[in-house]
Amino acid sequence: MLSVDKDIRDLRAKVQRFNDTLEDSTVCSGPRRTSSSLWYNTCDERQFRKDLQQTKCNHEHRTSSPVNFKSFIQSSMHTDASEKAVHSSQTEVPLVVKGPERLLGEIAYQLDKRILSYVFQGQKRLYGFTLLNIPAKIIEVSTHPLTGKVDEGYQLHLTQRYADLMDWLNQFGYKTALHAPFTEFVVNNYGILKERPGEYSTQEMDYNNPDFLRNVIINTAPRKLQKDLFLLLNCLCNMTEKDRKPLLLF
Repeated sequence: MLSVDKDIRDLRAKVQRFNDTLEDSTVCSGPRRTSSSLWYNTCDERQFRKDLQQTKCNHEHRTSSPVNFKSFIQSSMHTDASEKAVHSSQTEVPLVVKGPERLLGEIAYQLDKRILSYVFQGQKRLYGFTLLNIPAKIIEVSTHPLTGKVDEGYQLHLTQRYADLMDWLNQFGYKTALHAPFTEFVVNNYGILKERPGEYSTQEMDYNNPDFLRNVIINTAPRKLQKDLFLLLNCLCNMTEKDRKPLLLF
């Protein structure tokens, strides 16, 4: 829980510093085009979360996700009109999601599941558990359902596992305040694999090959999402090294 609050404070401080710098440079040298590679520096966290939590849409969506994909992309980046025009064809969610595109959602989903399984190691079922409600679930599972008595030792144990994991993932650029809702966003828009690959098949080997998955991101994902998708994949690869399990668990 402390880690989430710290991430949010750090992010807001970075955004404020960037905005101050941008204002100073604009006064001195006039408007300047901003590179799309400045995802973390230019992302306004409050607008990011507001768009992801939006519950009403102006258009019908392919999935049940409340997020307007195009408005999310455009509002979370500071780009000029010419850059928006260049990338407009890349910021649309396809009406029909194909296999490679579903792999984008699968990568996000697998990291989500890996984090939850690590924090709640003793839980057999994780239905209803999400990255966004981990603090609430820690309280829930450490409280006796009949007596309401809190197992403070178990609650402290889970809280420490969660804080330690977030600190570790933070080394790779993972920010809970941004990437927890981003993960949910990607899964909602791209879905996950409909069928697991056959055991020992070429497809299974490809899906557990980080280089193959990186190429899927490059060839399939909108460019403005690629940096954060690479980050999620990198976190997943590092968790795989940590727990000695396959990249994708089915």
